[in-house]
Amino acid sequence: MITNDEQITELRRLLRRVMRGLWARRRPTPELLELVSGEPPLGRRHVGLLAQIGTDGERSVGELARELDLSLPAASKLTRDLEDHGLVERREDPEDRRRTVVALSPRTSKRVRAWLEQRSKPLEQALATLDTKEQEAFLKGLRALGDALMEESACGTERRHHRKAHRRGAHRDRPV
Repeated sequence: MITNDEQITELRRLLRRVMRGLWARRRPTPELLELVSGEPPLGRRHVGLLAQIGTDGERSVGELARELDLSLPAASKLTRDLEDHGLVERREDPEDRRRTVVALSPRTSKRVRAWLEQRSKPLEQALATLDTKEQEAFLKGLRALGDALMEESACGTERRHHRKAHRRGAHRDRPV
C-alpha cells in the first residue's frame, strides 16, 4: 500500500518531469523559426503568446495580458514583435477603438496551426491512454492542484503588476 508521503514524493517527481517538458516547449522550435526572420528574435514569451492566440483565437491585448500574467505594456510589445514577423495582425476593436485586437495572420495561420497541432500531440497521447472516467479524474486533479497552488500564493491569482502600488500610510510616530 502506498502511503501519503510516498504519493507526495511521486507527485513531486512527476511534476518536476512535467515542468521540465513544459518549460522546454516554450522555446521557439525550428518549424516556428522558419516562419520568422529579422529582429527581434523570438523568445519564450513570444511563443506563449502566439500559442494562446492560436489556440484560443482572436484576443484583445488586455485579455492576453491577463491570461498570460503579463503587464499590458509587455503584452503589447510582444504582439508588436509577432506582428513585425508576420505571425499575427493587430487592429482596432470596432466596438471600442481604445482596444487592440490580435489574431493570427492569414498568411501564416495555416503553418502556425500545424505547429500548434504538433505541440498538442503529447497532450492527446497522454489523454488517449486513459478512459473517459480516468480523463475526468485526471483533469479534476489538475484543477484541484492549480486551485491549491493559487490559494497558497501570497497574491492569489494576481501577479505583482496587477496589484495596487504599495503606498506608505500614516504612522503614529511619523507626521503625514
